[in-house]
Amino acid sequence: MNKRISAGLAAAVATVSIVATSFAGPAGATSSQDQPEGLPGSITDVVAASGSGFDSFGGDYDVLLAAVSAAGLAETLDDPELNVTVWAPKDRAFVKTAQDLGFTGAITDEEGAWNFLVTALTSIGGGDPIPTLTTILQYHVTPGYFGVRRVLPAPRFATLAGINIRHTPGTTVLQDKDPDFRDPRLVTPLSVRASNGIIHTINRVLLPVNL
Repeated sequence: MNKRISAGLAAAVATVSIVATSFAGPAGATSSQDQPEGLPGSITDVVAASGSGFDSFGGDYDVLLAAVSAAGLAETLDDPELNVTVWAPKDRAFVKTAQDLGFTGAITDEEGAWNFLVTALTSIGGGDPIPTLTTILQYHVTPGYFGVRRVLPAPRFATLAGINIRHTPGTTVLQDKDPDFRDPRLVTPLSVRASNGIIHTINRVLLPVNL
């Protein structure tokens, strides 16, 4: 990863307000407690259903599970009192983002992409990838329960990283903080309900800083 990218992400980690304990949704957001009974398990359970380890199928959440586990956020996303919307990069999203940042492996190489990203984040963090990884993951979590009908008209979404995601109403594109790389967009599966929130899949990783 080049020095400009490293400096940008390092600055984000230094300046972002981490608000991981702030789970209350904005006014008007639907509470997870108002959802029908008989839902699947927690967000962690849904992500973990991808299975343990990497494979060549780009449509599930193996890399996201590795990232959440490494950052120690699995317990947080398992909290039954949680009420959030998760913008979940599928495996191919992580590989595409790694390729945007210089990874030269195949689009099916989940493990290679993950190792590339860990190495880059370790360099940024001065030997510790966790603070930067945590900020990036928190940028993928919005307080409150937003089904697709609430997502489409919304102009922006707050996140647990304290940085908003912008959205042009009526589109499926989420606008992150880097104007040069392609923005993530919503892809299937959408509206994956959990007992403590909802998951919408995206096709690239959201970047919380202009690299």
